[in-house]
Amino acid sequence: MPDLSGVFRARSLKVQLLVSHLVLVLVMVAVMVGAVANFFSLGRSIDRIFQNNYKSVIAAQQMKDALERMDSAATFALAGQTQRGRRQYETYQPCFEAAHRIEANNITEAGERRIADDIGRRFAAYRKAVEKLLYAKPPPPTHEARDYYFSVLEPAFLILRQRAQDVLDLNQAAIVRADLRAKAEATAASWRSMAVTVAASVLALFFALRMVTATLSPILTLAKQAEEIGVGQLDQHTLNQVQGIERSDEIGTLAASFNRMSERLREARKLQEHQLHLAQRMSDAALTSLYDPVIVTDARGIIGHVNRAAEGVFGPRDRLVGAAAADVIPKEEIVREIGNAISRDQTAGPEDEPDRVQMQVGAVTRTYYARATPMRDDDGTLLGAVAVLEDVTNLTELDRMKTEFISVASHELRTPVASLLLAAQLLQEGAGGELTSKQQEIVAAQLEDLQRLDKLMRDLLDITRLELGTTPPRLEIVAPGELVRAAVDSMASQAESKGVTLAVDVPADLSPVRADRAQITRVLVNFLSNSVRHTGEGGQITVRVKSLDDRARFEVQDTGTGIPAEYLPRIFERFVQVPGATGGGAGMGLSIAQTIVKAHGGETSAQSELGKGSTFAFTLPLS
Repeated sequence: MPDLSGVFRARSLKVQLLVSHLVLVLVMVAVMVGAVANFFSLGRSIDRIFQNNYKSVIAAQQMKDALERMDSAATFALAGQTQRGRRQYETYQPCFEAAHRIEANNITEAGERRIADDIGRRFAAYRKAVEKLLYAKPPPPTHEARDYYFSVLEPAFLILRQRAQDVLDLNQAAIVRADLRAKAEATAASWRSMAVTVAASVLALFFALRMVTATLSPILTLAKQAEEIGVGQLDQHTLNQVQGIERSDEIGTLAASFNRMSERLREARKLQEHQLHLAQRMSDAALTSLYDPVIVTDARGIIGHVNRAAEGVFGPRDRLVGAAAADVIPKEEIVREIGNAISRDQTAGPEDEPDRVQMQVGAVTRTYYARATPMRDDDGTLLGAVAVLEDVTNLTELDRMKTEFISVASHELRTPVASLLLAAQLLQEGAGGELTSKQQEIVAAQLEDLQRLDKLMRDLLDITRLELGTTPPRLEIVAPGELVRAAVDSMASQAESKGVTLAVDVPADLSPVRADRAQITRVLVNFLSNSVRHTGEGGQITVRVKSLDDRARFEVQDTGTGIPAEYLPRIFERFVQVPGATGGGAGMGLSIAQTIVKAHGGETSAQSELGKGSTFAFTLPLS
C-alpha cells in the first residue's frame, strides 16, 4: 500500500477530502451492485415458481371443484331435483373444460402430459355418463338411477378427482423443490453479500484510517495548541511547523494563522491587563470618592471594602474589613438589606420604598436610605452584595417642611373655604333675595366647586397629619367582619340607588386584627365608593376577607370598567386620576388609604383588567 501522506500534503485539503469520499463511495457502490444482483437473481427464481407451476396448481384445484359440483348435480337427479341438477351441471361443466385446457397448455413437469391426456379421455366418458342420467327421456326409475350412479358415475368421478389431485401434487412438489432452490440461492446470496460487505468495510476502514491519519492528525495538534491558548497559556512555542511537517495546504495556512493569532493574543493580554489595572484603580478611586457610604461584602456577609464615607459613619477601615456585617454595623435595617440581597437575591426596585435609617454622625443626626444589590459574575455565581446608604437628610427635612406647610395651609384655608361655602349655601336658599335662574346656575356651580375644594382641603389635612404622625392609629382588637359590615352598611344606599349588588364573603372563624376601627372603615369605604362609581347598573361588588399566615387580606372586587394597565403602578400615588373615570375627585382617596394601611403595618395592592373589573386589597396583621 503506497504512503498517501506525501500526496495529501502536496494537495489542498479539498482534494484530500474528495479523494477520501470517492473511495468510500466506490466501496458503497460495489456493495450495492452485489446486493442488487442477488436481489434480481432471487426474483428470477421466484418468477420461475409462479410461471411454471402456479397455473397448473390453480387449474387442478378448479378441476376438482368443478368435478365435485357436477357430482352434486348427479345426486340432485337421484333426489328428484333433475332441473336443479341440470343447471348446476351446465354451470360447472364449462369451468372444468376451461381449467383442463389451461393445464393441457401448461405442461412443466415430467409425466404431467400423460396425466392431462388421461384426464381429458376420462372426462369425455364421464360427461356422457352424467348427461345420460340427467337428460334421459323418460327419466329412469329411482332405484335404477341409484344403481347407475353407484356403479358407473361415482367410480368415474373418484378416478377423475384423483387424476386432478395427481396434477396438483405433481406441481406442488415442484413448487416445494423450486422453493428449496430459491432458499438455497438466497442463503448463498446472503453469504456472498456478507462477505462482500465485510471485505468492503475492511477496505473502507483501512482507507479511512489512512486518510484520517494523513489529513486530520495535524488538525488535532492544532486543536491541542488552541486549547492551551484558550486556557491562557499564550507563552507556548509558536506553531511554525505542525509535528515537524511543512504543509502548503489549508492546514499549513491555518498553522500560520495560529502563529499570528497567538502573537496578537499575547499583545492583547498585555493591553487588557494594563486596562484592567487602570479600571480597577479608577473604580477604587471612584468608590472611595463617593459622597454616600458604600459597603461591599462577599457571599458570606463578610465586609471586603468600604469607602471613606462609610468609615466616617461606622468607624475605621481596619475594624470593618474582614468582619461580619452583622457584627460591626449597628443598624438592623442595613444588615437586613445585605442579608436579603445575599440569601434571597432580592434588590429593592425603584417603586419600593427603601429602609430609612437615622444615624448619629459626629454632632449631626443624618438620615439615609439603605439599599443593597447582589453582585454576580458572568455565569451567575453570587459574589456578594453592595450596600449604598443614600444621604437624604436634606430631602427629609425638605419633605417635613413641605408636609408641615401643606398642613398649615390646608388648616388655614379651611376657614375661608367654609365661609365661602356657607355664603354660597345661603345664597342658594334665598337668604339674600330671590335669584334668577341664571344666578341659581352660577351659585350652584360655585357651591359644587367649593364643596370639592373643601374636600380637597380635608384630604390634604388628613394625609399630612398621617404622614407627620399627629394622628396615629388607635389600635384595638376588632373582628374583620365588623369592619366589613360597617363599611358595607354605609355604602348600601348608594349602591342600591345605582342598581349595584353588594356581596360579603367573610368566614366566621377568622382571627381578629389589630386596627383602628375608624381608619380601616374609611379605607374600605374608599374602596367601595370607587367600585360603586365605576360599576354600571346590574354589576356586583364583593367584599371578602382571607387569612394568610399571620395576616388578614381584605379584598373589594367589582365587575366595573376596570383600569388601564399603564395606570395600575401609579394608582396609589397622590393626585393620580384615570382619564375618563367618573367622580371628579382630586385623586387623594387611594393615597390616604395606602398611608393608613402602612401605618397599620400592612400593604395595599390593586389588580384590574380593562372592561372586566378591578380588585383592591390590603393586609392587616392578625392580633
